[in-house]
Amino acid sequence: MPDAGVAPELAAEIEILAMQLDGLSYYQVLRVDPRASAGQVRAAYHQLSRQYHPDRYFHLAECPFKQHIYRISKRITEAYVVLREPGSRAQYDQQLGASQGARVRYTEESAQAQKKAKEEVTGKTEKGRKSYQQGLAEVKKQNFPAAERAFKMALVFEPENELFKKALADAQSKIKVDYTVK
Repeated sequence: MPDAGVAPELAAEIEILAMQLDGLSYYQVLRVDPRASAGQVRAAYHQLSRQYHPDRYFHLAECPFKQHIYRISKRITEAYVVLREPGSRAQYDQQLGASQGARVRYTEESAQAQKKAKEEVTGKTEKGRKSYQQGLAEVKKQNFPAAERAFKMALVFEPENELFKKALADAQSKIKVDYTVK
């Protein structure tokens, strides 16, 4: 039982929420509709984070109530971090839909997998990505020698990037070589 500084109704609410927490989606944690706008998500986060922030209960001795508050606060923040970002929200929604109603958490592993997938498509370094994008722009203009140079530059920054290697090979295969002797 928490300190005398906490109303019994609040203590009961916190305990019930803590028990249900693992079964709630991020939308349920933030108490918003899945179609909620980014502004609605942000407003819900701010309202709930004020209500359940551990600093409001710093005066209490360590007890189960305080541990519940920490867990709830952490999950509210976790939900907000995922739902505020369109890319991670889309991935979360996809995982939630695929789970057919089972609640899904967007874990650090999910974030790492998303980052790795993005790097495979765009590159790991800023200069590598920039050179690769420049090469793609040159391919669109059908300026294959310039594309070749840009892809070679991208490979300087990321020599093991298979995407860059493939793009270079494609550009090189399209360069027309005139071997006529004059």
